[in-house]
Amino acid sequence: MKRFFLKFEYQFFLAYLLIGGAWILFSDRIVKTLIHDVDHLTSIQTYKGWFYVLMTGILFFFLLKKHLLKIRNAESKAKESDRLKSAFLQNMSHEIRTPMNGIVGFAGLLKDDDLSISQKEKYLSIITQCSDQLLNVVNDVLDLSLIETGNIEAARNSVSINKILDDYYNTYSATLNEGISLKLVKGLSEEDSVIVTDEVKFRQIVNNLLSNAQKFTENGSIEFGYEYKQSQIQFFVKDSGIGIDSKMHDGIFDRFRRAEIETTKTIGGAGLGLAICRGNTNLLGGKIWVDSTPGLGSSFYFTIPVNIQISDKNIPINIDTDEPIANNNCILIAEDEESNFLYISEILEESNLEIFRAINGQEAIEIYKENKKISLILMDIKMPVLDGYNATHKIREFDSDIPIIAQTAFAMSDERLKALEAGCTDYIAKPFRKNEVLSMIRKYQKK
Repeated sequence: MKRFFLKFEYQFFLAYLLIGGAWILFSDRIVKTLIHDVDHLTSIQTYKGWFYVLMTGILFFFLLKKHLLKIRNAESKAKESDRLKSAFLQNMSHEIRTPMNGIVGFAGLLKDDDLSISQKEKYLSIITQCSDQLLNVVNDVLDLSLIETGNIEAARNSVSINKILDDYYNTYSATLNEGISLKLVKGLSEEDSVIVTDEVKFRQIVNNLLSNAQKFTENGSIEFGYEYKQSQIQFFVKDSGIGIDSKMHDGIFDRFRRAEIETTKTIGGAGLGLAICRGNTNLLGGKIWVDSTPGLGSSFYFTIPVNIQISDKNIPINIDTDEPIANNNCILIAEDEESNFLYISEILEESNLEIFRAINGQEAIEIYKENKKISLILMDIKMPVLDGYNATHKIREFDSDIPIIAQTAFAMSDERLKALEAGCTDYIAKPFRKNEVLSMIRKYQKK
């Protein structure tokens, strides 16, 4: 039911009538009871009228002041938001155009026939680095959008936090400057460190915090880890970097705030990492905060509630990515975009697989019906004539066993669930790398 709301001007008018009427009735009754002299009564009624005007004037002055303060505060917040958005967009433009310049520029240089092998390898390495940088920016924007719209849910997986932190220790040990030491503190044994949480979001939080510590620490130390406290695990990432002013301790977790920091002119980043960290932490049922002093470094903390612990035997086993793909497999690639089909074909070329192609969902169904030797289907979701979801549903009507891997560029949180509900066996998100495609095929290939 819609709540009734009276506009301020009507509230003001009604208040004037009610207060004035109540004053007149109440004061008249008292005056007539106490005074019987007509001349005296007239004089008192005059003073009473002036008193009423004075009191109502003071009352309405404060009411108007309060209302105007709300308007001014709202206007001030709107201007501040616009200012931060403008600064954020300027920073985002820089973060997008910088890697794009590297991709476009070096891709053009690769057309030169006189390049040596070492030059080509160097240019390709730069293009790959710039692509990763650009993809991280896009992913951050999409992740924050999903968090703010509430279109995302936390998954429940068996996660070994010790193993994940060991992975990040090895990764960042190899990339930190020589003047920075890295220390890892683990508060639980290997067996006890297996919890139920969303691994992707947990990794994102840890990686964003470590990435920030690396960016803002030129020399000194970085320490990260966790300790078990009263049915929850408290993680921390501490650095001896530039630090953060106490006035910004709450604001840095808001979107757009990153653009306010002066160091963003010299240190890259879209400035969405901490906002994503807070959103993911809230989704996992925890909280995040910072303790920092300018010039002395920063300590970021976040918690994850722990209600269930699971044995190591329940941790998913990684697929051996070095295992060769059996060349007796036949694969159907349902993909309408020529560039995407060529990319997948190039990835699978060395495997000597027989490849069929469909450019829409209806064609995928017909090709599979005519070629029963097909052992796996890579199904694009957005295709003309018949999309991947409906094509998968129709294939499942006559074959419930064929592995169907959904591949899509959609980034919504429920995309994997929709794919599984449609009958897909698994899901891979674009853009994907060579090893991701090969690992997925190995997982479901016929031996």
